[in-house]
Amino acid sequence: MIIQYFGGKAKIAKYIVSFLESHRKENQIYIEPFVGGANIVSKMTDKRYAYDLNEYLIEMYKGVQNGYELPDTLSEEQYQYIKNHKDEDKILTGFVGFGCSFAGKWFGGYARDHNGRNYCKNAKNSIIKQFPYIKDVIFECRDYKILNPHNCLIYCDPPYQGTTKYTGVPDFDSNEFWSIMRRWSIDNDVYISEYNAPNDFISVLTIPTKTDIRDTNNKNIKRIEKLFTYSK
Repeated sequence: MIIQYFGGKAKIAKYIVSFLESHRKENQIYIEPFVGGANIVSKMTDKRYAYDLNEYLIEMYKGVQNGYELPDTLSEEQYQYIKNHKDEDKILTGFVGFGCSFAGKWFGGYARDHNGRNYCKNAKNSIIKQFPYIKDVIFECRDYKILNPHNCLIYCDPPYQGTTKYTGVPDFDSNEFWSIMRRWSIDNDVYISEYNAPNDFISVLTIPTKTDIRDTNNKNIKRIEKLFTYSK
């Protein structure tokens, strides 16, 4: 994975990427409007555009592409300072907000080192290791609603309906999202990750998986990840 990200697709990326690449048309541009942890876009080929509404996350990716030196260690005091002064260094904020937070949830709590594990250094090493696969990705901070794609392969991993909301971003309107997906599907190949979808979308791929959410017995809750497309 590129960076730990709550709700990311690191564990099932190979299945999604394989499906997407097998349905990709020749010279088709790939677009990802909700890039998150970049687990899918980093494994796709050819020309790739990655967008996200979290400007700090995008600044981190662009900073890494431009040679920004990420830290090897981070104290809890530094974590809290960065959380309260996000705009002093947006690249660092993006890295710390996800890579140094518990379970990769945006400033969801300082990830303390445990049993010799250095969360900060692990996050840095993960990004460095995956850098060759994202160095030519075009990252931009954009609201998906303003995009106007044509003849593209599009993969969407939006905030799932009824799941944990992310702090620092507006509430996600799922009805509006599906309406835009219908419009995009007119002249694009659009695939959406979700657990459920409106009746006019069909499931083309199912992947049993475990979530980061635990039940009352402290066991990971199992879910069926699905990939949907519009039934034109």
